[in-house]
Amino acid sequence: MTRTYDIGLKEALSLTLGGIGAMKPVPMPVHEVCGFVASEDLAAVVDCPSATSSLRDGYAVMSVDIEKASRTNGIPLTVSGVLAAGDHTEKIVRPGEAVKVLTGAAMPKGADAVVSVEFTELQGDRVVCYRDAPPGCNLLFQGSDVAARGLIVSRGQAITPALTGLLAAGGLDQVKVYPSPRVAVVATGDEVVSPGSPLRSGQLYASNMVTLNAWLRHFSMEGGMAVVRDHPHELEETFRRLLDGNDALLTSGGAWKSERDLTTRVLDKMGWEMFFHRVRIGPGKAVALGILDGKPIFCLPGGPPSNEMAFLQIALPGLLQMAGKPTVPFPLKKARLAKEVNGDITWTQFFHAALEKRGGELWVIPHRMKSRLQSQAHAQALIRIPEGVQCLAPGNIIEVQVLS
Repeated sequence: MTRTYDIGLKEALSLTLGGIGAMKPVPMPVHEVCGFVASEDLAAVVDCPSATSSLRDGYAVMSVDIEKASRTNGIPLTVSGVLAAGDHTEKIVRPGEAVKVLTGAAMPKGADAVVSVEFTELQGDRVVCYRDAPPGCNLLFQGSDVAARGLIVSRGQAITPALTGLLAAGGLDQVKVYPSPRVAVVATGDEVVSPGSPLRSGQLYASNMVTLNAWLRHFSMEGGMAVVRDHPHELEETFRRLLDGNDALLTSGGAWKSERDLTTRVLDKMGWEMFFHRVRIGPGKAVALGILDGKPIFCLPGGPPSNEMAFLQIALPGLLQMAGKPTVPFPLKKARLAKEVNGDITWTQFFHAALEKRGGELWVIPHRMKSRLQSQAHAQALIRIPEGVQCLAPGNIIEVQVLS
């Protein structure tokens, strides 16, 4: 693949999604597949329920026997047995007979309805019915929840908690899904230290690494973390170690053009296939993507807003595609812009923003904070000014990415 530099966001996303495939499907126990995406159509292997059963405590009857029953015309039937949920029986209901059934009991042969117990009176070995029960009354029919060979989940569909129950009811105990990738995060730089370590003057804690790891966990992805100095040998050793036990790698820092920006140079030496380097977005321009040993590596810039924005707009969609999930990670909503925002026509510009309901209408308020970390930490939405657009005027209805 030919390397491309300084490309637009649309092209970067196209190269990302075109170059990264879904993970190899794996079988998982049905009780563990919630939140994963089905890699194939999933159909029931048994009927649920497996037999027509009673929805009420009452009496299984032949509906024709009590079609004239009423409060003033009780019709007596001989009770020939009792059935509870789970009981197996070859019992047959004949004309003039009834079988007492508890909720969930399989219907005996011959019966086609259940009269609820509150409309009956037990008199010795006979039950008097004071209400009719048309055919099918108070019955849950075999296969009515799901029939054998009936489709439960389609390929590419996310599995919800309720769907796991329906899959189990349909007889599936193992389900093939796309696993979530394990994604390692590496913070690079001589000035960067791990949280909890002593901090000398001029150093800073690896907050980007923590933020990225939190976003990954938010989207049900796990992996390792490491902080490494700007030294070629240490960088290469760390990259190889983390790639060995993970499916993808995120690097933070060292992705620009100076003599101290070593990340992409080390990866070049390691033989990765670079797709692109530098994308026309602000913040987040110094982002690169390549493949090494069949695994994607996203090199993200070191500045916190740039780091997170490059991750959210480019890396995250690619990682979601690995999990077989939709590649648009955040809902898009229409909101009225409270203040003017100015961009640069040569790139796509993003702004952190707050959301507010005013008179039943959703408003988006661009952040004007001095602290970039505070702005990032309190953002509820992202405003996007497309490449080629200079500014967005206040009062306009715009589309925003909703983060929370």
